Amino acid sequence: MQGHGSISREGSSSISSSSVDAPTPRCHCGVTSPIRTAWRSNYPGRRFYGCSGYGTSRKCSFFQWYDPEPPAHYSDVIRRLLETNECIRSENTELKKTRQELLDELRHLQQSVHETRAELEVAIAASMDMEDNMVASVATTRRRGVVIIVLISVIVFVDLIALALCF
Repeated sequence: MQGHGSISREGSSSISSSSVDAPTPRCHCGVTSPIRTAWRSNYPGRRFYGCSGYGTSRKCSFFQWYDPEPPAHYSDVIRRLLETNECIRSENTELKKTRQELLDELRHLQQSVHETRAELEVAIAASMDMEDNMVASVATTRRRGVVIIVLISVIVFVDLIALALCF
């Protein structure tokens, strides 16, 4: 059995690179025919020789199976695997969309947190200024209160002296 390097799903077949001991057939164009892999019809995964001009305007109708015909259930198994693969690809696409939506939401929330933090810093600074003003106001009021008490004490003292002089 020969190995293959890469398989791409392009149209109904793909070209694989391989090492062949037997000579590779030439198509009706006279060019060596590459091995392709069928992905449609009743032969998914089955390899064949086809014109190297496939997909261009210079292709001929050369076709020859490379692989022997597999048992009937192989086609069903490969078809189910391809369907499963397509479901996985579709789910992966949906997961990528969901991931992107979540990343967008995360960026939005991070921006909101940043803005809220900035607003809180401004509010805290304003609150600290208000507190400083209140402390200063209390100190001023306290000093005024002391002055008033001293003045009242002086007035009372003067009244007491005046009253004492009257008697």
